[in-house]
Amino acid sequence: MSASGIWAVVPVKAFARAKTRLAGAFPADLRQALVRAMLEDVLAALATVDGLAGRVIATDEPEAHAIAARHGARVLAIADHGLNETLAAAARMLATEGARGMLVLPGDIPAVTAAEIADLLAGHGEGRAISLVAAHDGQGTNALLATPPDAIGFAFGSLSFAAHRAAAERLGIVPRVCSLPGMAVDLDTPANIAPLARRPMGPRTFQLLDSDGLLRPQRSPARRAAVQRG
Repeated sequence: MSASGIWAVVPVKAFARAKTRLAGAFPADLRQALVRAMLEDVLAALATVDGLAGRVIATDEPEAHAIAARHGARVLAIADHGLNETLAAAARMLATEGARGMLVLPGDIPAVTAAEIADLLAGHGEGRAISLVAAHDGQGTNALLATPPDAIGFAFGSLSFAAHRAAAERLGIVPRVCSLPGMAVDLDTPANIAPLARRPMGPRTFQLLDSDGLLRPQRSPARRAAVQRG
């Protein structure tokens, strides 16, 4: 790994506190298993992208260290003071190290592919630039690529896509907005299972959801039989 170039940063909340909006439908052990599976699938996709300098997990979750090691990722061990504060700390670290840029990807987008990540990197502007990918609802932000790493203040949360777009424009940057279907699908609520089930997804997430019967009402027999990407 090289200090220069673009680094992917995946923020990870402590597993026991993650995915609370699924609590009404998923027991705690299944939610935690799902968080682990999705994180591994996202890291596996990132690991095969040639255009990245490296990968960082920003977290206070002890178990994430072993997951990071399996995928050749660094860990920024940081107390959870909120997502935007965590990302700001990662941006400061990377800027100090001389990184060209920072790609923020959430750990709950198991349908993301290496090809989509490569497309996002390939089309990113030179110099000071921002690229954005909206969540499937058009309101959240499912990827943010900033060069340099601290080019923009982070505004993840409610209506973050509009907030990030406006923040870039206030800085005189016309953000590049990308449509990447796999990257746009996250899993925050039970209603997200249906759009996720209509796409190929990482094998760990697929196996977990399918073994619990959560995909079967959503998928046709042909889709259920489709080979999942590795």
